[in-house]
Amino acid sequence: MNSTIKHFVDIGSSVYISSLDISKAFDRVSHYKMYKSLLEAGVPVIIVDLLHNWYSKLSYAVRWNGCISAYFTADSGVRQGSCISAAIFNVFVNLFITRLRDLGVGCCIWSIFLGCILYTDDMLLLSPTVNGLQNMLDKCAEVASILSLEFNVTKSQCVVIEKMCKSEIMPMNLNGNAVIWCETIKYLGVHLKSDRCVKFNISHTKKNFYAACNSIFLHSHGVNDIALLHLQKSYSLSVIMYAIPALSLRPTNRQVKELNVC
Repeated sequence: MNSTIKHFVDIGSSVYISSLDISKAFDRVSHYKMYKSLLEAGVPVIIVDLLHNWYSKLSYAVRWNGCISAYFTADSGVRQGSCISAAIFNVFVNLFITRLRDLGVGCCIWSIFLGCILYTDDMLLLSPTVNGLQNMLDKCAEVASILSLEFNVTKSQCVVIEKMCKSEIMPMNLNGNAVIWCETIKYLGVHLKSDRCVKFNISHTKKNFYAACNSIFLHSHGVNDIALLHLQKSYSLSVIMYAIPALSLRPTNRQVKELNVC
């Protein structure tokens, strides 16, 4: 994402970005469409048949006030926490990328399509034009309908990088719902700012870091200094170090100095 945005900014183009969240993505995966996606991706029939055998034997029940309902089966959802579920889900949602690539809009460098960055149920759309971004949102709504998935519009936002960052732009449309333009979007725990170049907001990171520090200090009465230091290093330091290699932070940057204070 960082490199793609920098490339377009360097050639004088704005980049319009939309962060989309698929609502309860793992729970909504249709088993029939999952098997179909796996077969179309070239997964051997015997493997798909094995998965069908597993999923057909899953049963569910509802617990309420200590009582358990009768067991029932469901024809959707992959098991969260299973080591194979993420791989299955990747194949299932790959249709978003292939359809967006075939659309012919979005950010491309040479012949490489980089307009969609997808990690499980978190998606980024990148386009050098507003109309291109809207076409991509329309295509995402179409694919979501095919896969029986839904987008959480309240968690979906847009930002613009470069010369149009201060301009008034009408909200984008996602399946009849407005997706607003914001000053900052969050993707995989990183906050990207709307500005004339790639910038990241670290205020949330600092806040979470100090909250982690104070929580450890609050519950560390009687703990020796070495153990306390180990706890801070394990839980607090990791907060400010998260994704640091991917961020645009320079040694002379004020943000680097602020992180050094932490």
